[in-house]
Amino acid sequence: MADRLACVSLPAFPLQVLLHRHPEWRGHPAAVAEEDRPRAPLVWVSDEATRAGVFPGLSCATALALLPTLRVGVVDAEEVRREGEGVVRRLYRFSPRVEHDGLGTFWLDASGLELLHPTLEAWADGLREDLARAGWQATVVVGFSRFGTRAVAKAHRGVRVLASPHEEKEIAGRVRLRELGMDPKTVEALEKLGVRTVHDLRALPEVGVQERFGREVAEVHRLASEDAFDPLRPQVEREEAQRHLVLEAPESDLLRLVFAVKGALDPLLQTLARRGEAVLSLELSLRQQGGRWLSTEVKPAAPTLDAAQLADLVRLRLGSLPWETAVVEVCVRARGARAGPEQLQAVPVARRDLDEAGRAVARLRAEFGEGSVVRAVLRDGHLPEARYTWVPTSRLHPPAPRPASQPVLVRRVYRRPVPLDALPAHRTVSGPEEVAGGWWVRRVHRSYYFLETEAGELLWVYYDHRRHRWFLQGRVE
Repeated sequence: MADRLACVSLPAFPLQVLLHRHPEWRGHPAAVAEEDRPRAPLVWVSDEATRAGVFPGLSCATALALLPTLRVGVVDAEEVRREGEGVVRRLYRFSPRVEHDGLGTFWLDASGLELLHPTLEAWADGLREDLARAGWQATVVVGFSRFGTRAVAKAHRGVRVLASPHEEKEIAGRVRLRELGMDPKTVEALEKLGVRTVHDLRALPEVGVQERFGREVAEVHRLASEDAFDPLRPQVEREEAQRHLVLEAPESDLLRLVFAVKGALDPLLQTLARRGEAVLSLELSLRQQGGRWLSTEVKPAAPTLDAAQLADLVRLRLGSLPWETAVVEVCVRARGARAGPEQLQAVPVARRDLDEAGRAVARLRAEFGEGSVVRAVLRDGHLPEARYTWVPTSRLHPPAPRPASQPVLVRRVYRRPVPLDALPAHRTVSGPEEVAGGWWVRRVHRSYYFLETEAGELLWVYYDHRRHRWFLQGRVE
């Protein structure tokens, strides 16, 4: 009996990672941008956004102008890696040998599983349903080769079980090269020669393929051939960084509960340290009397292996939760990120004041919520108060002012302009600078002035012609 191999494909994996982070965006137009800036191009776009005329390659600013309801986010390589590892852990429930290509395609050894399940279709359906419950959309193809199952998975949706290597070859041969994720310019050049499918590519003579079309096409040509040797390269299953505690008696005292969690932290930190990782976040799940679960998450200012710092954040977060009854069960799960050599040292090293400030920020977020500490981010806008927005932040960054030939005074802008009954007494006035427009929301006409008061203050004021009133927009410091 031929060995069985299953391919699990999570299409547009970075976009799925973004929607996994923001489940409330599901069903709405969404896109992944290359960077967090207005001119950054979109690299992944949801079906809802595509139907509205938004495509990869458009800049964020252009896409938002076309579709103001578009949800845009950035997904970095580290987040993709972490989420991919989470999927691998789920797949280990279905096969002892799993491989991940790092881009949302997974292979599992399915040999012999028909002896444990009614059919391979039932096994594949259960796998796909398990991923769906975790928030992932997947295609599962059970076949005989890595290339064949991947090609079929790229062109189909749902579950497909191939009965023989011949069937796999025939179905994979009909897959268009565009669906394999190859370079678009290379695919276009091949299509001009009538090479549109895997079957067409197989028909090309092996000699000269790389010289004429490049290494990528030569590799696909090799893998698509019948005698290609491309075995499964499974990852070693990693120890789960999770601890489950069943308390001896219901606990309602905060300090004793934190002490119990602290006891679970040490083995978790040892597990992560063996991987060369530090704690990026701690997920806490508490089961109260009556069966109700209460879940929360704690994030340090930076990945750390400091148990005391983590225990302090846990204390602050648990103290802010809405307790109803005593806790009888606790589950602690650590999510790791790659740690530098200094983080893995047993002896603490001196840290910069900026790190101390970051830990203070983490304490505030743990006690008052993730949105309690924010920073200003510039954005496109017509009015001064619309040219920036506040976004939650988890760490402090050193200032990086733009170089200037002359010293620049700081202009403090009020979040909401302050109404003035009358202009304060002043010695000098500079202006006006006219700001008009806003017809796309409401008409605006303002005349801006700088006033130097008798006390030496430099105020930034404007007269609102529509409301017939003076406002204080800010001051210069």
